[in-house]
Order: sequence, then structure tokens, then C-alpha cells
Amino acid sequence: MNLLLKLKSGALQFTVFIGVLIALLLSGMILYAYTFIYMKEQSKGAIENIQLSDTGIAYLLQQENISSDTLKLDFEEKENQTLQTHLSQWGIFEKAHAKTLFRKKIFVKTALIGSLIDAEESPTLFLQETQNPLTVVGNTAIRGNAYLPSQGVKTGYINGNSYYGSQSIYGIQKKSTPVLPNLKKSVLDMITFYLKDYKILNQEDYISLGNSQKIIVSFKEKTKGSYSKNPIVLENQEIIGNIIIKSDTLIRIKKTALLKDLILIAPIIEIEDGTTGNFQAIASQKITIGKGCQLNYPSALVLYQDNRNNPYIQSNKPFDNQIFIDSGTTVKGSVCYFQTKQPTDFQTQIVLETDSHIKGQVYCMGNFELRGTVSGTVAARQFIANQSGSIFVNHIYNGVIENENIPTIYGGIVMENNPKTVLKWLY
Repeated sequence: MNLLLKLKSGALQFTVFIGVLIALLLSGMILYAYTFIYMKEQSKGAIENIQLSDTGIAYLLQQENISSDTLKLDFEEKENQTLQTHLSQWGIFEKAHAKTLFRKKIFVKTALIGSLIDAEESPTLFLQETQNPLTVVGNTAIRGNAYLPSQGVKTGYINGNSYYGSQSIYGIQKKSTPVLPNLKKSVLDMITFYLKDYKILNQEDYISLGNSQKIIVSFKEKTKGSYSKNPIVLENQEIIGNIIIKSDTLIRIKKTALLKDLILIAPIIEIEDGTTGNFQAIASQKITIGKGCQLNYPSALVLYQDNRNNPYIQSNKPFDNQIFIDSGTTVKGSVCYFQTKQPTDFQTQIVLETDSHIKGQVYCMGNFELRGTVSGTVAARQFIANQSGSIFVNHIYNGVIENENIPTIYGGIVMENNPKTVLKWLY
């Protein structure tokens, strides 16, 4: 009898054990299926967030106007899914920001954007109509589409040297206009604001340059900055990101400083020999960049002079009222000179020395002395060649402008009614 009871009790325990085991297995399978479905939905949501942010950036590439507000786009959205976009000025370029939210998951995409330049279709040279022909001398070479004054192009002599090319222009010639291609108004408005009115309003937005050897600010955060009435010397520091540094007198960049993606503002900006980096330098008096520097894409050197009250700004100080790029230096990006009134003088506003190289864009509302090479596009009022104490107007002596050693599609300063492209994805 006792043996029979023990057998029945053991069978019951085994049955209960099997039942519990099956229940655990079923629960595990249900949990696995739920987790799999949940993770699949989360992955799908993350992919949709990324795709939706791409939609936001594509939308901003089509927008003409800068807005101080963050806009929520109308689209075929799912439950708990939103897309917010914001377009702002960042130096001579624009900053596009797209933020997507899906089931509490946030994805942010930020891009630096500018006007699209097609190396094969865009003007390699646009020389403003001033009723003076372009004269090429020495080993000058112009390759690509050239927009020239009605007098066209001719060959000349300087210091006993004639023109050594087989063609005056290696490309299609077209007629230019009395004005340069139009900049977007917001670009000049922002540059004026930077130089005259920019200040750091809140203490929490201020960064101390003297106490840190490495400063990084994401473009997903609020812009930080540093301001001084006195000269600022940047050396032995790494400064990266969403940062604006301004001095009321001078900024000097030593080769021991590593600067990336920030904006520098001062009347005078001096860049030491051998400096490398990627930044925008905006000045009102002069910019000098030394020998053997490497400024990576998309850098910008910008000189803006408000000469409405005194169109004939002159100075006896070396390099005043000009951007001077010394030999052996490469600038990948945009080099720009802007002024509010164009005098008919022979002062030089941009000098590109021998063996120096600009890969990208030159936009000069004044006089450009070209001794080096520009790979990309040049828009200038006129050229100047200073040789043996003489000034040769609309002459290029041993300078090269070409569209071959440059990507087919790249970006530059924001122009009026031009399509836009992404210059760089920000972090």
C-alpha cells in the first residue's frame, strides 16, 4: 500500500515538474517572440528615424530663407513620430539641423551646406565687365568655361616674357556682366553682424580659452564662444566644433593650435607658417596666412570692408586691406573679399603667391593678384599684376585657373538662386 502511494506521489510530482517545465518553455518562447518583435520594431523605428532625418535635410537644401525658428514638417507620420528642422547661417555657409523622434528615440542629423558648384558646367572664371580685356602672360593657363568682358582675352608682355600657351583660353568663352554673381543677402548680413554686433550674451555660453588645452562642442548643442577686446593668441590647444571666437583687435593662430569647424572673428587675423586646420576666418582689416599651411575643406578666408563713407581705403602697413596667402600654402574651401562700394583703384585685395594653391572658390569684389593656382572657380572684378614697380591691370602673369584637379561636384559660399549641397556632415 505504501509503495503504491509513493508511486502515485512520484508520478504527481513528475507531472507537476513537466507542467512547470512546459510553462517555462512556453513563457520563454512568448518572451522571445515579444522581444524579437520589439527589437524589430525598434530597429525599424531607428531606420525610419534616420530616413526621416534625411528627408528633413533634403527639405532644408531646397529652402531659400534662413529662419530663427525650429519648424515641424508636415509629412505622413506614424503615431508618436515627429520631424523638426532648423536652418541657420554659419559664417558664409549654412547649417541644416533635422531632429526626429519616434517612441522616445531621438535622432539628430546636422550638416554644413553651401551652393553647389559643378566643375564641368559652372564658370571656371567669371571676370566682371569693366571694359578691359583680360591679358595672359608667361605660363598662365585658364582651363574651363570663361566668362570675360566684351573685349575678350589677349596675350601680352611683362619683363620681356610673352605668353607661352598654345591657346589663350582652354575652354568655352562667354560674355560676362557688369556685376558679379549675386551673393545671398543673408551671407553679408551675417558677416556684418559678426564683425559689428556679435557678443556672448549668457555666461553659460562662454568658454575660457586659457584654462583648457582641449575644447569640443557638438553642433547638436548650443553655440559656445569666447570674446576679448584684446589680442587672442591660439597655441598648444585643440579647439573643435560649434564655437565662435572673437577679438576686437587681433587673432593670431600658431602652428601648435589645432582648430576644426569653428569661426574666428577679428579686424586682423594672422596664421603662422605651417598651420593646419579647418575653420572660417572673418576679418575687417587683413588676413595673412604664412608659408606651408594646410587649411582643409571647407575652410574660408573672408575679408569684409565697409567702405561706403571712404571708398578709397589705403594704408602704408604691409598686407593691410587684403588677404595674403604665402607660398607653399593650400586652402581647400572659399577665399572671399567683400566691400560695400567698388572704387576704381589699383590696390590689391587678394594675393595668392607662387606655389600656393586654392582648391575651391575665389570670390573677389576687388583686385586679385594671381601668382599661384586656383583649382575650382574664380569670380573677380579684375586682376592685377605687380611687376618691377609697375601695375598691370587685368593681367595674369604665371597664374593658373583650372577645373580639372577638383571634385566634379563641390560646394562654396551661398549664392542667390543656386542649388545647394552638403559640404560636410557635422557631429
